[in-house]
Amino acid sequence: MFGLALAVGCQGEIGDPSGDYPTVPDGPPPVDCSELQPGRAPMRRLTVHEYDNTVRDLLGDTTGPAARLIDDERGVTSADARLVTVLLVEQYMAAAEDVAARAIGDLPALLECDRSTVGDDGCATRFIERIGARAFRRPLEDAEATALFDLYAVVASEMSYDEGIQAVVEAILQAPAFLYRPEVVPLDGEAVVRLDGYQLATRLSYFLWSTMPDEALLDAAASGELEDDAAVAAHARRLLEDSRAEGAIQRFFGGFLELEHLDGLTKDPEVFPDFQPAIAELMRQETEAFIHAVLIDPEGDRSWATLLTADWSMMNAELAEYYGVEGPAGDTFERVDLDPAYHSGLLTQGSLMATRARSYESSPVHRGMFVRGNLLCGIVPDVPENLEVDPPDPDPSLTTRERLAEHRSDPMCGSCHRQIDPLGFAFEHFDGDGRFRPTENGLPIDASGLMVDSDVDGEFDGAVELAEKLTGSEEAQACFASTLFENAQGRASDHRDGCSMDHLLTRFQDSDFDVRELMIAITQTDAFLYRVADQDTFLPEEERP
Repeated sequence: MFGLALAVGCQGEIGDPSGDYPTVPDGPPPVDCSELQPGRAPMRRLTVHEYDNTVRDLLGDTTGPAARLIDDERGVTSADARLVTVLLVEQYMAAAEDVAARAIGDLPALLECDRSTVGDDGCATRFIERIGARAFRRPLEDAEATALFDLYAVVASEMSYDEGIQAVVEAILQAPAFLYRPEVVPLDGEAVVRLDGYQLATRLSYFLWSTMPDEALLDAAASGELEDDAAVAAHARRLLEDSRAEGAIQRFFGGFLELEHLDGLTKDPEVFPDFQPAIAELMRQETEAFIHAVLIDPEGDRSWATLLTADWSMMNAELAEYYGVEGPAGDTFERVDLDPAYHSGLLTQGSLMATRARSYESSPVHRGMFVRGNLLCGIVPDVPENLEVDPPDPDPSLTTRERLAEHRSDPMCGSCHRQIDPLGFAFEHFDGDGRFRPTENGLPIDASGLMVDSDVDGEFDGAVELAEKLTGSEEAQACFASTLFENAQGRASDHRDGCSMDHLLTRFQDSDFDVRELMIAITQTDAFLYRVADQDTFLPEEERP
Protein backbone atom coordinates (compact mmCIF):
# COMPACT_ATOMS: atom_id res chain seq x y z
CA MET A 1 0.00 0.00 0.00
CA PHE A 2 2.45 2.68 1.15
CA GLY A 3 5.75 1.51 -0.35
CA LEU A 4 8.57 3.74 0.91
CA ALA A 5 12.06 3.93 -0.49
CA LEU A 6 13.47 4.64 2.87
CA ALA A 7 28.70 -36.52 -1.70
CA VAL A 8 32.30 -36.59 -1.33
CA GLY A 9 35.42 -35.67 -3.16
CA CYS A 10 37.53 -38.50 -4.46
CA GLN A 11 40.76 -36.57 -4.70
CA GLY A 12 42.53 -34.12 -2.48
CA GLU A 13 43.20 -33.85 1.22
CA ILE A 14 40.41 -33.92 3.77
CA GLY A 15 40.80 -32.24 7.10
CA ASP A 16 43.40 -29.87 8.42
CA PRO A 17 46.12 -31.99 10.01
CA SER A 18 47.66 -28.99 11.71
CA GLY A 19 44.45 -28.14 13.51
CA ASP A 20 44.99 -24.45 12.66
CA TYR A 21 42.19 -22.07 11.73
CA PRO A 22 41.61 -21.28 8.06
CA THR A 23 44.36 -19.19 6.54
CA VAL A 24 44.97 -17.24 3.39
CA PRO A 25 46.79 -19.24 0.69
CA ASP A 26 50.34 -18.03 1.40
CA GLY A 27 49.90 -18.03 5.16
CA PRO A 28 48.53 -15.19 7.27
CA PRO A 29 50.62 -12.44 8.77
CA PRO A 30 51.33 -12.92 12.47
CA VAL A 31 48.57 -11.74 14.78
CA ASP A 32 49.51 -9.77 17.88
CA CYS A 33 47.03 -10.66 20.61
CA SER A 34 48.13 -7.68 22.68
CA GLU A 35 46.26 -5.53 20.15
CA LEU A 36 42.53 -5.52 19.44
CA GLN A 37 41.71 -7.99 16.66
CA PRO A 38 37.98 -7.82 15.87
CA GLY A 39 38.07 -9.25 12.37
CA ARG A 40 35.42 -8.43 9.80
CA ALA A 41 31.90 -7.28 10.69
CA PRO A 42 29.54 -7.68 7.71
CA MET A 43 26.28 -5.78 7.69
CA ARG A 44 23.56 -8.31 8.36
CA ARG A 45 19.97 -8.53 7.22
CA LEU A 46 17.29 -10.07 9.42
CA THR A 47 16.74 -13.75 8.75
CA VAL A 48 13.19 -14.99 8.34
CA HIS A 49 13.15 -16.18 11.95
CA GLU A 50 14.52 -12.86 13.19
CA TYR A 51 11.98 -10.95 11.11
CA ASP A 52 9.06 -12.92 12.53
CA ASN A 53 10.36 -12.66 16.09
CA THR A 54 11.00 -8.94 15.79
CA VAL A 55 7.55 -8.22 14.40
CA ARG A 56 6.10 -10.33 17.22
CA ASP A 57 7.94 -8.38 19.91
CA LEU A 58 7.44 -5.01 18.24
CA LEU A 59 3.75 -5.25 17.35
CA GLY A 60 2.47 -8.46 18.90
CA ASP A 61 2.01 -10.06 15.46
CA THR A 62 2.36 -13.85 15.76
CA THR A 63 1.21 -14.79 12.25
CA GLY A 64 4.70 -15.51 10.89
CA PRO A 65 4.61 -12.93 8.05
CA ALA A 66 8.08 -13.90 6.78
CA ALA A 67 6.60 -17.14 5.44
CA ARG A 68 5.90 -15.24 2.22
CA LEU A 69 9.59 -14.51 1.57
CA ILE A 70 11.24 -16.39 -1.27
CA ASP A 71 12.63 -19.83 -0.48
CA ASP A 72 16.25 -18.71 -0.81
CA GLU A 73 15.75 -16.65 2.34
CA ARG A 74 14.51 -19.57 4.45
CA GLY A 75 16.66 -21.22 7.07
CA VAL A 76 19.53 -18.76 6.75
CA THR A 77 21.65 -18.86 9.88
CA SER A 78 23.78 -15.84 9.09
CA ALA A 79 22.23 -13.24 6.80
CA ASP A 80 24.75 -10.76 5.45
CA ALA A 81 23.97 -7.95 3.01
CA ARG A 82 23.29 -10.22 0.07
CA LEU A 83 21.80 -8.80 -3.11
CA VAL A 84 18.16 -7.91 -2.58
CA THR A 85 16.07 -8.72 -5.62
CA VAL A 86 13.04 -6.77 -6.85
CA LEU A 87 10.91 -9.78 -5.94
CA LEU A 88 12.17 -9.73 -2.35
CA VAL A 89 11.51 -5.99 -2.07
CA GLU A 90 7.94 -6.60 -3.22
CA GLN A 91 7.54 -9.37 -0.69
CA TYR A 92 8.87 -7.18 2.13
CA MET A 93 6.35 -4.54 1.07
CA ALA A 94 3.47 -7.03 1.02
CA ALA A 95 4.46 -8.38 4.44
CA ALA A 96 4.65 -4.84 5.85
CA GLU A 97 1.21 -4.02 4.48
CA ASP A 98 -0.33 -7.11 6.06
CA VAL A 99 1.34 -6.55 9.43
CA ALA A 100 0.41 -2.87 9.51
CA ALA A 101 -3.22 -3.60 8.64
CA ARG A 102 -3.46 -6.03 11.55
CA ALA A 103 -1.61 -3.66 13.89
CA ILE A 104 -4.21 -0.86 13.57
CA GLY A 105 -7.01 -3.30 14.34
CA ASP A 106 -6.71 -2.18 17.96
CA LEU A 107 -5.42 1.35 17.50
CA PRO A 108 -5.66 2.53 21.14
CA ALA A 109 -3.53 -0.41 22.27
CA LEU A 110 -1.04 0.23 19.46
CA LEU A 111 -0.72 3.94 20.20
CA GLU A 112 -0.63 3.65 24.00
CA CYS A 113 -1.84 7.23 24.01
CA ASP A 114 -5.10 9.08 24.79
CA ARG A 115 -5.95 11.09 21.67
CA SER A 116 -8.67 13.00 23.49
CA THR A 117 -6.13 14.61 25.82
CA VAL A 118 -2.88 14.59 23.82
CA GLY A 119 -4.39 15.15 20.39
CA ASP A 120 -4.07 13.22 17.15
CA ASP A 121 -0.74 14.72 16.13
CA GLY A 122 0.63 14.46 19.65
CA CYS A 123 -0.17 10.76 19.84
CA ALA A 124 1.27 10.21 16.37
CA THR A 125 4.50 11.95 17.40
CA ARG A 126 4.78 9.88 20.56
CA PHE A 127 4.03 6.70 18.63
CA ILE A 128 6.66 7.43 15.99
CA GLU A 129 9.33 8.11 18.61
CA ARG A 130 8.47 5.01 20.65
CA ILE A 131 7.91 2.46 17.90
CA GLY A 132 10.68 3.86 15.71
CA ALA A 133 13.28 3.61 18.47
CA ARG A 134 12.31 0.02 19.21
CA ALA A 135 12.18 -0.99 15.54
CA PHE A 136 15.51 0.62 14.67
CA ARG A 137 17.06 -0.53 17.96
CA ARG A 138 18.24 3.03 18.68
CA PRO A 139 16.74 6.53 19.09
CA LEU A 140 15.40 8.01 15.88
CA GLU A 141 17.39 10.71 14.15
CA ASP A 142 15.56 14.01 13.75
CA ALA A 143 15.33 13.60 9.99
CA GLU A 144 13.85 10.10 10.36
CA ALA A 145 11.23 11.26 12.85
CA THR A 146 10.33 14.21 10.64
CA ALA A 147 9.98 12.06 7.52
CA LEU A 148 7.73 9.57 9.32
CA PHE A 149 5.56 12.34 10.79
CA ASP A 150 5.22 14.00 7.39
CA LEU A 151 4.15 10.67 5.91
CA TYR A 152 1.56 10.24 8.65
CA ALA A 153 0.27 13.80 8.18
CA VAL A 154 -0.19 13.50 4.41
CA VAL A 155 -1.96 10.14 4.57
CA ALA A 156 -4.10 11.14 7.56
CA SER A 157 -5.25 14.35 5.86
CA GLU A 158 -6.06 12.65 2.57
CA MET A 159 -7.46 9.37 3.91
CA SER A 160 -7.88 8.83 7.65
CA TYR A 161 -6.02 8.93 10.94
CA ASP A 162 -5.91 5.15 11.16
CA GLU A 163 -4.39 4.89 7.70
CA GLY A 164 -1.86 7.55 8.59
CA ILE A 165 -0.62 5.41 11.47
CA GLN A 166 -0.76 2.35 9.23
CA ALA A 167 1.45 4.13 6.69
CA VAL A 168 4.02 4.82 9.42
CA VAL A 169 4.12 1.14 10.44
CA GLU A 170 4.52 0.07 6.81
CA ALA A 171 7.35 2.53 6.27
CA ILE A 172 9.18 1.44 9.40
CA LEU A 173 8.95 -2.24 8.46
CA GLN A 174 10.48 -1.50 5.05
CA ALA A 175 13.22 0.82 6.29
CA PRO A 176 16.84 -0.37 5.98
CA ALA A 177 17.32 0.43 9.67
CA PHE A 178 14.69 -2.21 10.47
CA LEU A 179 15.55 -4.89 7.89
CA TYR A 180 19.30 -4.59 8.43
CA ARG A 181 21.53 -4.37 11.46
CA PRO A 182 23.78 -1.48 10.40
CA GLU A 183 26.73 -0.55 12.61
CA VAL A 184 27.81 2.96 11.69
CA VAL A 185 31.08 3.97 13.33
CA PRO A 186 33.36 7.02 12.94
CA LEU A 187 35.78 6.79 10.03
CA ASP A 188 38.07 9.65 11.12
CA GLY A 189 39.30 8.23 14.40
CA GLU A 190 40.76 4.95 15.58
CA ALA A 191 41.14 2.03 13.18
CA VAL A 192 39.35 -0.25 15.64
CA VAL A 193 36.20 1.07 17.32
CA ARG A 194 34.14 -0.30 20.17
CA LEU A 195 30.50 -0.65 19.23
CA ASP A 196 28.14 1.74 20.94
CA GLY A 197 25.60 0.55 23.48
CA TYR A 198 22.74 0.21 21.01
CA GLN A 199 24.83 -1.78 18.58
CA LEU A 200 25.98 -4.12 21.34
CA ALA A 201 22.42 -4.48 22.62
CA THR A 202 21.38 -5.47 19.10
CA ARG A 203 24.21 -7.98 18.75
CA LEU A 204 23.34 -9.52 22.11
CA SER A 205 19.63 -9.83 21.47
CA TYR A 206 19.89 -11.27 17.96
CA PHE A 207 22.64 -13.71 18.96
CA LEU A 208 20.88 -15.02 22.06
CA TRP A 209 17.18 -14.36 21.31
CA SER A 210 16.95 -13.97 17.52
CA THR A 211 14.92 -10.83 18.10
CA MET A 212 15.10 -7.14 19.03
CA PRO A 213 16.51 -5.90 22.35
CA ASP A 214 14.14 -5.66 25.28
CA GLU A 215 13.65 -2.52 27.34
CA ALA A 216 16.34 -3.54 29.84
CA LEU A 217 18.93 -3.80 27.08
CA LEU A 218 17.90 -0.52 25.47
CA ASP A 219 18.01 1.19 28.86
CA ALA A 220 21.49 -0.24 29.44
CA ALA A 221 22.54 1.10 26.05
CA ALA A 222 21.15 4.56 26.79
CA SER A 223 22.85 4.76 30.18
CA GLY A 224 26.28 3.72 28.91
CA GLU A 225 26.19 0.55 30.99
CA LEU A 226 27.26 -1.61 28.01
CA GLU A 227 30.56 0.22 27.78
CA ASP A 228 31.71 -2.22 30.47
CA ASP A 229 32.60 -5.78 29.38
CA ALA A 230 31.28 -7.24 32.62
CA ALA A 231 27.90 -5.60 32.04
CA VAL A 232 27.75 -7.11 28.57
CA ALA A 233 28.43 -10.54 30.08
CA ALA A 234 25.81 -9.97 32.79
CA HIS A 235 23.16 -9.12 30.21
CA ALA A 236 24.18 -12.13 28.12
CA ARG A 237 23.65 -14.32 31.15
CA ARG A 238 20.28 -12.69 31.80
CA LEU A 239 19.17 -13.29 28.22
CA LEU A 240 20.22 -16.94 28.37
CA GLU A 241 18.05 -17.45 31.45
CA ASP A 242 15.01 -16.17 29.56
CA SER A 243 12.76 -18.64 27.71
CA ARG A 244 13.38 -16.78 24.44
CA ALA A 245 16.93 -18.10 24.37
CA GLU A 246 15.77 -21.62 23.62
CA GLY A 247 14.53 -20.68 20.17
CA ALA A 248 17.94 -19.33 19.17
CA ILE A 249 19.73 -22.33 20.68
CA GLN A 250 17.45 -24.81 18.94
CA ARG A 251 17.87 -23.05 15.59
CA PHE A 252 21.63 -23.11 15.94
CA PHE A 253 21.66 -26.84 16.58
CA GLY A 254 19.07 -27.38 13.88
CA GLY A 255 21.52 -25.85 11.41
CA PHE A 256 24.56 -27.55 12.93
CA LEU A 257 22.88 -30.97 12.74
CA GLU A 258 21.16 -30.11 9.44
CA LEU A 259 17.76 -31.16 10.74
CA GLU A 260 16.14 -29.71 7.63
CA HIS A 261 17.00 -33.05 5.99
CA LEU A 262 14.14 -34.52 8.01
CA ASP A 263 11.65 -32.46 6.00
CA GLY A 264 9.93 -34.82 3.60
CA LEU A 265 12.34 -37.64 4.41
CA THR A 266 11.22 -40.94 2.89
CA LYS A 267 12.54 -44.49 2.88
CA ASP A 268 12.03 -47.43 0.56
CA PRO A 269 8.77 -48.94 1.87
CA GLU A 270 9.88 -52.44 0.90
CA VAL A 271 13.05 -52.15 2.98
CA PHE A 272 11.79 -49.95 5.81
CA PRO A 273 8.00 -50.35 5.94
CA ASP A 274 7.72 -48.83 9.43
CA PHE A 275 9.31 -45.53 8.48
CA GLN A 276 6.72 -42.80 7.88
CA PRO A 277 6.87 -38.98 7.69
CA ALA A 278 5.42 -38.90 11.20
CA ILE A 279 8.44 -40.84 12.45
CA ALA A 280 10.80 -38.29 10.92
CA GLU A 281 8.94 -35.54 12.80
CA LEU A 282 9.18 -37.49 16.05
CA MET A 283 12.92 -37.83 15.47
CA ARG A 284 13.16 -34.05 15.19
CA GLN A 285 11.22 -33.66 18.42
CA GLU A 286 13.49 -36.21 20.09
CA THR A 287 16.58 -34.20 19.23
CA GLU A 288 15.00 -30.91 20.29
CA ALA A 289 13.78 -32.41 23.57
CA PHE A 290 17.25 -33.85 24.19
CA ILE A 291 18.90 -30.47 23.58
CA HIS A 292 16.37 -28.89 25.93
CA ALA A 293 17.11 -31.47 28.63
CA VAL A 294 20.86 -30.89 28.42
CA LEU A 295 21.10 -27.15 27.78
CA ILE A 296 17.84 -25.55 28.93
CA ASP A 297 16.40 -27.62 31.75
CA PRO A 298 17.73 -26.43 35.14
CA GLU A 299 18.79 -30.01 35.88
CA GLY A 300 20.82 -30.30 32.68
CA ASP A 301 24.59 -30.08 32.89
CA ARG A 302 24.78 -27.86 29.76
CA SER A 303 27.78 -29.86 28.53
CA TRP A 304 28.83 -30.30 24.92
CA ALA A 305 30.37 -33.61 26.00
CA THR A 306 26.99 -34.82 27.24
CA LEU A 307 25.43 -33.87 23.91
CA LEU A 308 27.85 -36.25 22.19
CA THR A 309 28.11 -39.08 24.72
CA ALA A 310 24.85 -39.43 26.71
CA ASP A 311 23.55 -43.00 26.99
CA TRP A 312 19.96 -41.73 27.10
CA SER A 313 17.55 -39.82 24.93
CA MET A 314 14.05 -38.32 25.01
CA MET A 315 11.10 -40.26 23.59
CA ASN A 316 7.36 -40.60 23.73
CA ALA A 317 5.49 -43.89 23.51
CA GLU A 318 5.25 -43.95 19.71
CA LEU A 319 8.92 -43.24 19.09
CA ALA A 320 10.04 -45.70 21.78
CA GLU A 321 7.93 -48.39 20.14
CA TYR A 322 9.48 -47.58 16.77
CA TYR A 323 12.99 -47.86 18.20
CA GLY A 324 12.02 -51.06 20.02
CA VAL A 325 12.92 -49.82 23.50
CA GLU A 326 10.96 -49.50 26.69
CA GLY A 327 9.65 -45.98 27.02
CA PRO A 328 6.94 -43.76 28.49
CA ALA A 329 3.25 -44.51 28.11
CA GLY A 330 1.99 -41.26 26.60
CA ASP A 331 2.74 -38.53 24.06
CA THR A 332 5.04 -36.54 26.33
CA PHE A 333 8.75 -36.87 25.64
CA GLU A 334 10.56 -38.27 28.66
CA ARG A 335 14.05 -39.50 29.40
CA VAL A 336 14.73 -43.06 28.23
CA ASP A 337 17.91 -44.87 29.23
CA LEU A 338 19.59 -46.75 26.39
CA ASP A 339 22.27 -49.40 26.00
CA PRO A 340 25.53 -47.56 26.87
CA ALA A 341 27.51 -49.94 24.67
CA TYR A 342 25.97 -48.54 21.49
CA HIS A 343 24.18 -45.23 22.05
CA SER A 344 26.00 -41.91 22.20
CA GLY A 345 23.96 -38.73 22.49
CA LEU A 346 23.11 -36.80 19.35
CA LEU A 347 25.43 -38.95 17.27
CA THR A 348 23.22 -42.05 17.31
CA GLN A 349 19.79 -40.43 17.35
CA GLY A 350 17.45 -41.16 14.48
CA SER A 351 17.56 -37.55 13.27
CA LEU A 352 21.23 -38.05 12.39
CA MET A 353 21.26 -41.74 11.47
CA ALA A 354 18.20 -41.68 9.20
CA THR A 355 19.13 -38.50 7.34
CA ARG A 356 22.70 -39.63 6.70
CA ALA A 357 21.66 -42.83 5.04
CA ARG A 358 20.24 -43.98 1.74
CA SER A 359 16.58 -44.76 1.27
CA TYR A 360 17.33 -48.47 1.42
CA GLU A 361 20.44 -48.81 3.60
CA SER A 362 22.91 -47.10 5.90
CA SER A 363 25.64 -44.87 4.50
CA PRO A 364 29.04 -44.83 6.22
CA VAL A 365 30.13 -42.25 3.66
CA HIS A 366 27.53 -39.65 4.61
CA ARG A 367 27.95 -40.34 8.31
CA GLY A 368 31.71 -40.07 8.07
CA MET A 369 31.38 -36.81 6.16
CA PHE A 370 29.32 -35.36 8.99
CA VAL A 371 31.99 -36.27 11.53
CA ARG A 372 34.84 -35.00 9.36
CA GLY A 373 33.08 -31.83 8.22
CA ASN A 374 30.73 -30.75 11.02
CA LEU A 375 32.49 -32.08 14.11
CA LEU A 376 36.12 -31.64 13.06
CA CYS A 377 35.68 -28.72 10.65
CA GLY A 378 37.61 -30.67 8.03
CA ILE A 379 37.46 -29.77 4.36
CA VAL A 380 35.29 -32.22 2.44
CA PRO A 381 35.79 -31.43 -1.28
CA ASP A 382 33.08 -31.90 -3.87
CA VAL A 383 33.08 -34.88 -6.19
CA PRO A 384 35.11 -34.01 -9.32
CA GLU A 385 32.80 -33.22 -12.23
CA ASN A 386 34.33 -35.84 -14.48
CA LEU A 387 33.96 -38.64 -11.94
CA GLU A 388 30.91 -40.88 -11.90
CA VAL A 389 30.08 -42.14 -8.43
CA ASP A 390 28.04 -45.34 -8.40
CA PRO A 391 27.52 -46.85 -4.96
CA PRO A 392 27.79 -50.63 -4.91
CA ASP A 393 24.49 -52.43 -5.33
CA PRO A 394 22.92 -54.03 -2.26
CA ASP A 395 24.09 -57.61 -1.76
CA PRO A 396 22.33 -59.75 0.88
CA SER A 397 25.44 -61.88 1.22
CA LEU A 398 27.63 -58.95 2.30
CA THR A 399 27.60 -56.17 4.87
CA THR A 400 27.71 -52.54 3.81
CA ARG A 401 31.27 -52.36 5.04
CA GLU A 402 32.32 -55.24 2.82
CA ARG A 403 30.65 -53.75 -0.23
CA LEU A 404 32.40 -50.41 0.27
CA ALA A 405 35.83 -52.01 0.47
CA GLU A 406 36.23 -51.91 -3.31
CA HIS A 407 35.90 -48.15 -3.73
CA ARG A 408 38.39 -47.55 -0.94
CA SER A 409 40.89 -49.61 -2.88
CA ASP A 410 40.27 -47.56 -6.04
CA PRO A 411 43.07 -44.97 -6.27
CA MET A 412 40.64 -42.37 -7.63
CA CYS A 413 38.44 -42.63 -4.57
CA GLY A 414 40.60 -44.16 -1.90
CA SER A 415 42.45 -41.01 -0.87
CA CYS A 416 39.19 -39.49 0.37
CA HIS A 417 37.24 -42.52 1.45
CA ARG A 418 40.00 -43.91 3.62
CA GLN A 419 39.56 -40.78 5.73
CA ILE A 420 35.76 -40.69 5.63
CA ASP A 421 34.46 -44.25 5.63
CA PRO A 422 36.27 -45.45 8.80
CA LEU A 423 34.53 -42.68 10.73
CA GLY A 424 31.16 -43.66 9.31
CA PHE A 425 31.65 -47.35 10.11
CA ALA A 426 31.34 -46.42 13.79
CA PHE A 427 27.57 -46.11 13.22
CA GLU A 428 26.94 -49.36 11.37
CA HIS A 429 24.88 -50.67 14.26
CA PHE A 430 22.23 -48.18 13.12
CA ASP A 431 20.32 -48.93 9.95
CA GLY A 432 19.16 -46.50 7.29
CA ASP A 433 15.87 -45.97 9.14
CA GLY A 434 17.66 -44.81 12.28
CA ARG A 435 17.04 -47.98 14.31
CA PHE A 436 19.58 -50.11 16.11
CA ARG A 437 20.44 -53.45 14.48
CA PRO A 438 22.53 -56.19 16.10
CA THR A 439 23.41 -57.72 12.71
CA GLU A 440 23.20 -56.90 9.01
CA ASN A 441 21.87 -59.50 6.60
CA GLY A 442 22.34 -62.00 9.39
CA LEU A 443 26.05 -61.19 9.47
CA PRO A 444 27.98 -59.73 12.42
CA ILE A 445 28.63 -55.99 12.23
CA ASP A 446 32.13 -54.62 12.36
CA ALA A 447 31.87 -51.06 13.70
CA SER A 448 35.59 -50.53 14.20
CA GLY A 449 37.38 -47.65 12.56
CA LEU A 450 40.48 -45.52 12.46
CA MET A 451 40.80 -41.81 13.09
CA VAL A 452 43.47 -40.16 10.94
CA ASP A 453 44.65 -36.60 10.33
CA SER A 454 43.49 -35.40 13.74
CA ASP A 455 44.91 -34.75 17.16
CA VAL A 456 43.38 -38.01 18.46
CA ASP A 457 44.44 -40.45 15.76
CA GLY A 458 43.94 -44.11 16.47
CA GLU A 459 41.54 -47.02 16.43
CA PHE A 460 38.06 -47.14 17.92
CA ASP A 461 35.20 -49.61 17.97
CA GLY A 462 31.72 -48.22 17.58
CA ALA A 463 30.02 -44.87 18.04
CA VAL A 464 30.65 -44.71 21.79
CA GLU A 465 34.42 -44.97 21.46
CA LEU A 466 34.40 -42.53 18.54
CA ALA A 467 32.44 -40.03 20.65
CA GLU A 468 34.97 -40.40 23.45
CA LYS A 469 37.74 -39.57 21.00
CA LEU A 470 35.86 -36.55 19.71
CA THR A 471 35.15 -35.10 23.15
CA GLY A 472 38.83 -35.48 23.99
CA SER A 473 39.91 -33.82 20.75
CA GLU A 474 41.02 -30.21 21.02
CA GLU A 475 40.33 -29.90 17.30
CA ALA A 476 36.71 -30.97 17.81
CA GLN A 477 36.37 -28.64 20.79
CA ALA A 478 37.75 -25.74 18.75
CA CYS A 479 35.52 -26.70 15.82
CA PHE A 480 32.36 -26.44 17.89
CA ALA A 481 33.52 -23.17 19.47
CA SER A 482 34.31 -21.66 16.06
CA THR A 483 30.97 -22.84 14.62
CA LEU A 484 29.07 -21.11 17.42
CA PHE A 485 31.30 -18.04 17.02
CA GLU A 486 30.53 -17.88 13.30
CA ASN A 487 26.83 -18.13 14.07
CA ALA A 488 27.13 -15.12 16.37
CA GLN A 489 29.24 -13.09 13.95
CA GLY A 490 27.42 -13.98 10.75
CA ARG A 491 30.59 -14.86 8.89
CA ALA A 492 33.30 -17.48 8.61
CA SER A 493 36.26 -17.15 10.93
CA ASP A 494 39.71 -16.51 9.53
CA HIS A 495 43.26 -15.99 10.76
CA ARG A 496 42.38 -12.56 12.17
CA ASP A 497 40.15 -14.31 14.70
CA GLY A 498 42.97 -16.42 16.11
CA CYS A 499 43.12 -14.47 19.39
CA SER A 500 39.35 -14.69 19.85
CA MET A 501 39.46 -18.41 19.07
CA ASP A 502 42.21 -19.02 21.62
CA HIS A 503 40.18 -17.13 24.23
CA LEU A 504 37.04 -19.13 23.45
CA LEU A 505 38.76 -22.51 23.53
CA THR A 506 40.34 -21.76 26.90
CA ARG A 507 37.03 -20.59 28.37
CA PHE A 508 35.24 -23.61 26.90
CA GLN A 509 37.71 -26.06 28.40
CA ASP A 510 37.81 -24.29 31.77
CA SER A 511 34.00 -24.46 32.01
CA ASP A 512 33.95 -28.23 31.44
CA PHE A 513 32.49 -27.58 28.00
CA ASP A 514 29.46 -25.65 29.21
CA VAL A 515 27.76 -24.51 26.00
CA ARG A 516 26.02 -21.57 27.61
CA GLU A 517 29.27 -20.36 29.18
CA LEU A 518 30.79 -20.57 25.70
CA MET A 519 28.01 -18.34 24.39
CA ILE A 520 28.76 -15.80 27.11
CA ALA A 521 32.47 -16.02 26.31
CA ILE A 522 31.71 -15.13 22.68
CA THR A 523 30.22 -11.84 23.86
CA GLN A 524 33.57 -11.02 25.48
CA THR A 525 35.70 -11.42 22.36
CA ASP A 526 37.24 -8.56 20.39
CA ALA A 527 35.15 -9.65 17.42
CA PHE A 528 31.89 -9.20 19.33
CA LEU A 529 32.70 -5.97 21.18
CA TYR A 530 34.63 -4.10 18.48
CA ARG A 531 34.79 -3.64 14.75
CA VAL A 532 37.26 -2.28 12.25
CA ALA A 533 36.14 1.21 11.29
CA ASP A 534 37.07 0.87 7.61
CA GLN A 535 35.92 -2.50 6.28
CA ASP A 536 37.74 -1.83 3.00
CA THR A 537 40.99 -2.70 4.78
CA PHE A 538 39.94 -6.33 4.42
CA LEU A 539 39.91 -6.08 0.64
CA PRO A 540 43.03 -6.66 -1.48
CA GLU A 541 44.62 -3.32 -2.28
CA GLU A 542 43.62 -3.50 -5.95
CA GLU A 543 39.94 -3.95 -5.00
CA ARG A 544 39.70 -1.08 -2.54
CA PRO A 545 37.62 1.93 -3.61
